[in-house]
Amino acid sequence: MSSTPIDSKEYIGQSGRKYRIERVLQEEAFPPRQVYVASADDQKFILKYIHTVNFDDLQAVNNRLCSNASHVRLAQDTIPEKSMFAFEYFADHLLHLAQKDLPLNTVKRILKDALLGIAEMHDRDIVHTDIKADNIFINWKSHQNEVIIERRSPEAHAQGPVNKPSDIFSFALVCIYAIHKRVIFAVGEEELEEGVDPLAIIIERQISYFADEDGLNGLLRFLGDNPWVRVFEVIRDGFNKDNPRKPFSLWKGVDEDFKSLICAMTHLDPEKRVTAHEALAHKWFDGI
Repeated sequence: MSSTPIDSKEYIGQSGRKYRIERVLQEEAFPPRQVYVASADDQKFILKYIHTVNFDDLQAVNNRLCSNASHVRLAQDTIPEKSMFAFEYFADHLLHLAQKDLPLNTVKRILKDALLGIAEMHDRDIVHTDIKADNIFINWKSHQNEVIIERRSPEAHAQGPVNKPSDIFSFALVCIYAIHKRVIFAVGEEELEEGVDPLAIIIERQISYFADEDGLNGLLRFLGDNPWVRVFEVIRDGFNKDNPRKPFSLWKGVDEDFKSLICAMTHLDPEKRVTAHEALAHKWFDGI
């Protein structure tokens, strides 16, 4: 993550803590986006601008979780006049750390703790809406050529239009990335023909990797009169012997228990997708 120095500034949080800005991680005028590394009381924090429209909602989410959610990255303080939240500083995120040659059980521990955080939010009817590898924050250190994981946590987001099963599907993609270092829905420019919407390619891969007749029919019922239903139907009908599906359940070199977990989390029918607690109880996490 790139960063630049910044002229010294000091913000005072509602707690009375004085934050001294050290570095700019992100700063954009439109849409407004500000993320700073700051120090206070010999600790590091992340100060993050929250759009004023979302500030009260996110504060309410934070308040609902603060008393009994131990696996979610929550705001430690707020700076209302700057519309900022102060978060505990984490050294890294899973998008970067997964590129290291980590032991399998270490990766499983990270994923299980992240899933526990999702379960804590879902238990309170809070939907994350933006689950991805760089939103799973991790503190780690190197010791005798080993990576020691100290703490890991997904960041809480305000409620949005997606639902709990959407979070679980997104988390399954994070798991695939963490274990196999593949972003399976990423669409490169070289794959795009003129006039083709990248989303159409993503839908084609969703159907190819994770659909069966029951799941796809359930998804179409769930979508109702959504205009994307017709797109799903056209893409579904485009598979044939010359353009066969490539089900994840048949991929080579993938552990069978991991396949089972991923297929349960990516069932196309949201009503049949496993919950966070059901995923936590899966055999793949045994002993973690």
